[in-house]
Amino acid sequence: MTLRTNTVCVRLLRTGSRVTGVAYVDRITGERGTFEGRAVVLAAGSLATPHLLLASGLDRVNPAGDAVGRYLTRHCNTVVFGLFWKSPNATRVFDKQVIINDFYHGDNGDDIPDGPLGSLQQMTPPIGMVRASIPAVLGGPAAMFLSRALGLLAMAEDQPNQANGVYIDPDALDQFGLPRLTVRHRYSARDRAANRALAARGKAVLTEAGAFGTWVHPINTFSHTLGTVRMGPDECTAPLDAEGRFRGLDNLFVSDGSAMPRSAGVNPSLTIAANALRIGDLLAASSIATARPRRRRLPIYA
Repeated sequence: MTLRTNTVCVRLLRTGSRVTGVAYVDRITGERGTFEGRAVVLAAGSLATPHLLLASGLDRVNPAGDAVGRYLTRHCNTVVFGLFWKSPNATRVFDKQVIINDFYHGDNGDDIPDGPLGSLQQMTPPIGMVRASIPAVLGGPAAMFLSRALGLLAMAEDQPNQANGVYIDPDALDQFGLPRLTVRHRYSARDRAANRALAARGKAVLTEAGAFGTWVHPINTFSHTLGTVRMGPDECTAPLDAEGRFRGLDNLFVSDGSAMPRSAGVNPSLTIAANALRIGDLLAASSIATARPRRRRLPIYA
């Protein structure tokens, strides 16, 4: 079952050790109701999934409830640019054909922190994206710069940190009745050191390829958020078991990026999709989700 795009889930309803329904509100009409089914799979992302779990009070039934919403990771990224005498991309097509994993598991050197570093992947931001993020007066010089530049995205694997995560304020509700969400995140010294080490390797690669100058540009995005409802073998530290089941409840599963216990050093999309397919296969082979979901409408109210 797929909810309409204008449907906002506001609560997971529970009786004992089972989720009995998902309360929703139509953000356009104000219609409220409940979807019912034998199993519920959350896949709202690493911010919205823990938001719904915390708003529903389900962290209180999980033996790892203190970890729900915590351990948020988001890759520590920078783009390393190399300037060349001739355009390395004369056709101006989006370039993302090369990835360098030589330093994925670490590297030697006094400036290198222990443990995995991450990856370098070819990516020169399109000029339209650059112009949208800088003052108009710099648009022309930026276009000339990018026409002679090649970018390497340094994507460092950041450390899971319990202090990083999402928090709700039960006394501040939005228009749908959801408690407002606050996101707190700070990179560790080790995260930044790993990124600096990758950027230095990126500069060396570009210089070897013929660049006469290099420049490092930081990136601050939430595009690769992971880990806020992570899975693991320890029921005291991981809200999900190996099957993606939310501990403390028999029929609630999480299949999005929030289930990932670490960030790794690459784009997580394929890993998330693979895990979701695995959880889907497990559900299909069980008797949990054999009944057809039902929708029960409730009166409309403001």
